[in-house]
Amino acid sequence: MKYTITEFNKEFPDNEACVEEIFKRRFGDMKKCPNCKKETNFYRVRTRKSYVCQFCGYQLHPLAGTIFHKSPTPLKLWFYTIFLFSTSKNGVSAKELQRQIGVTYKTAWRMALQIRKLME
Repeated sequence: MKYTITEFNKEFPDNEACVEEIFKRRFGDMKKCPNCKKETNFYRVRTRKSYVCQFCGYQLHPLAGTIFHKSPTPLKLWFYTIFLFSTSKNGVSAKELQRQIGVTYKTAWRMALQIRKLME
């Protein structure tokens, strides 16, 4: 089955959807807070890219330890770049990324390098 750009935009309309997806993939099956050990629901902190325990305030940071950590580039652009790499037969050059997503060449090169490392 082919994954199209239309489906991509429906699934990831903004940065919030991207953060939620990363949280689900990293911590989705977590039922207990690692700090207070209570069964809890984690709620999104709107001013930060983190989730907080409803009881003790312990925060989980889904981007920590990933290629997205401390990146000023919006997550939607990262996800779109990964989409381009996964749908391309011959890879994507940094110059093409620069044109497609509207970032500097240096940023496009760094993003491409990080994604290629992950795909090895």
